[in-house]
Amino acid sequence: VDRGFDSLKIKVGKDIGVDIERTKAIHAAVEGRALLRLDANQGWTPKQAVYALQTLEDAGVKLELVEQPVKAHDLEGLRYVTERVHTPVMADESVFGPMEVIELIRMRAADIVNINLIKTCGLSNAIRIADIAAIYGVDCMIGCMLEGSISVAAAVHLAVAKSHAITKIDLDGPSLCAFNPVDGGVLFNDSEISVTDAPGLGIREIRGLELVA
Repeated sequence: VDRGFDSLKIKVGKDIGVDIERTKAIHAAVEGRALLRLDANQGWTPKQAVYALQTLEDAGVKLELVEQPVKAHDLEGLRYVTERVHTPVMADESVFGPMEVIELIRMRAADIVNINLIKTCGLSNAIRIADIAAIYGVDCMIGCMLEGSISVAAAVHLAVAKSHAITKIDLDGPSLCAFNPVDGGVLFNDSEISVTDAPGLGIREIRGLELVA
């Protein structure tokens, strides 16, 4: 929080009782200074998810969202949760491509769609997902895996280009690296991500790069 982050992701989904107590404790520590995002990573059943989220809501814990609370294939379960809690529900592993987004929106199974360039197999499908979501007024988040700044730079440019649809950012991969070998490109400074006006991704040099014949 002191480094400027105003949204904190908490990994949950293993022990529901511990999940609830830890979330309450973190909320008490940062209330008024940062929002909380829960990522259950498919770890709960639909009923467990509803129980956990309603318990937190009743305790006054206001969450920004909960990410993929149930198994990826269980769209009915995802809709079950979405219909019964106030916390916005985000689909992640349930949505890898445009057709899955269309089905999820048709079912009203989630409030938010997560876009990840590795999961969508590149920019083309990611752009389609953002455009489909925008048509139906569904917000998107742009996320990443454990990636360096070159890979995440592409996601940043997508977020800028589709800012009308991509309203949330979860691109902390480069911040977790010991160092950034890239000169130029997208600038990652703790919670701030900046895009320069250089052409392309703006990369001038990659220090220590070794070409393999």
